[in-house]
Amino acid sequence: MKKLTILFTLCFSVLILTSCGGESGKNGKEKAKDFKLEVKENYLPGEQAAQQVLLAYRTKDVDLLKEYASGMMSMALDEDAMERPDFEEQLNSWDGSIIEMRYDSDVITFEDVYYAFAHYETNKDDQNKMYVVSLKSRDKEKWVITMNPLNTYKKETFKEKKTELPE
Repeated sequence: MKKLTILFTLCFSVLILTSCGGESGKNGKEKAKDFKLEVKENYLPGEQAAQQVLLAYRTKDVDLLKEYASGMMSMALDEDAMERPDFEEQLNSWDGSIIEMRYDSDVITFEDVYYAFAHYETNKDDQNKMYVVSLKSRDKEKWVITMNPLNTYKKETFKEKKTELPE
């Protein structure tokens, strides 16, 4: 009888754990692997990272977003960070491609910092407003999100940025 009780308890525990995970545990969120990103042979610097950041926000995948965050920022990211009602419509209509990349650089505490700006969507009501992912890098290889990675830029402001990554 004791073995039967243990077996029943174990089965019940497995049932509870599996019902809390998977699709139902994620409230039916779209999975990142099910979304089709534009695939290219050659990506511009920061372009692939920008796609992954957008994918993380679109699918509310905090673990994916943490892969593109600096050490301190990744510890602060949680499910609340994924809630961006101001960008929800743009993220839902995003087709997986990056329209255009622009760049800038700065020197912060005697170290070069490079910025990549990925235009992924244009405001449907105001063609002068562009939705952009902002990333930064110290080595031009590993790109991480800035403090506020999703931004709205005026077209003129975006076009003032460089078309190539500064040397």
